Amino acid sequence: MSNQSKRTIVITGGTGGIGFQSALGIAQTGDCVVITGRNRTRGETSRQQIMEETGNTDVVFVMGDLSSIAGIDALARALLARHERIDVLVNNAGYLGGAREDSLDGIEMHFAVNVLAPWHLTHALLPALRAAGTARVLNVTGGDKPAPIDPGNLQAEQGFKGLMTYTHSKSVLEAMSMNLAGVLEPEGIGVNVVFPGRASTAMTRSLSLSALPGLMKLMLPFFRLFFAEDGGKSAAKAARSTIWGATSRDLDGVTGRYFDTNTTEQQLHPTAYDPQVQARILAVIESATSTTAQ
Repeated sequence: MSNQSKRTIVITGGTGGIGFQSALGIAQTGDCVVITGRNRTRGETSRQQIMEETGNTDVVFVMGDLSSIAGIDALARALLARHERIDVLVNNAGYLGGAREDSLDGIEMHFAVNVLAPWHLTHALLPALRAAGTARVLNVTGGDKPAPIDPGNLQAEQGFKGLMTYTHSKSVLEAMSMNLAGVLEPEGIGVNVVFPGRASTAMTRSLSLSALPGLMKLMLPFFRLFFAEDGGKSAAKAARSTIWGATSRDLDGVTGRYFDTNTTEQQLHPTAYDPQVQARILAVIESATSTTAQ
């Protein structure tokens, strides 16, 4: 593949789990693949493994932490310093916690990592996305089938419920993505959502009793069995929708859509398309970013 025909594809959280398997699959196209993560040793090991298994030497690791606005900005600067053009941004990194925790910016951590970070990183990388001409942003959701959004519980104001707080934050991500699709469409930048399906990853294997609300605690042995280490097999299967979303020409010019684990287009819950719900979400994001900028 010539340098002119190569695309640059950035995958956050690409050093493990579904993100790593996505990077592995995308690297087989010969495109330049950039993975991000918080641990340099793990990142470099993942980078070497991807190169060895695919024969693609154009694989880059950039260290960055998406849990704070300052960390997102630092990652964006590092990416922009290396790449004038980014053709695809895959917002894959996610957070699942067992206890209520706020970010350095005072934002509940699930909202901070799973919602605010994709929004803010996408905006911070707009110069490189615009330079691509027809760039696409792929937001990776999670949980289960599309579920309703409670705009009065965006930051677990009604109580932290572990796994349920995580899945709700992913529904919030879906609504944010639909709004972002409309905002960026005039610039020729597509924004779509993909659902990878369930997989054994470091995040799912970390599921603890405290992360399960109420009677769901009785399901912990099942969850541990279901998400037992499998050598990356389930993560590789789950990554198929992300690989397709990042590489398929079927998504050229497509925006504001949701695709399930089988890459079949589906509808999100009606609340994801509700302008009033989207406005409540953006108000939280804008309040956080404006406070940090002061």
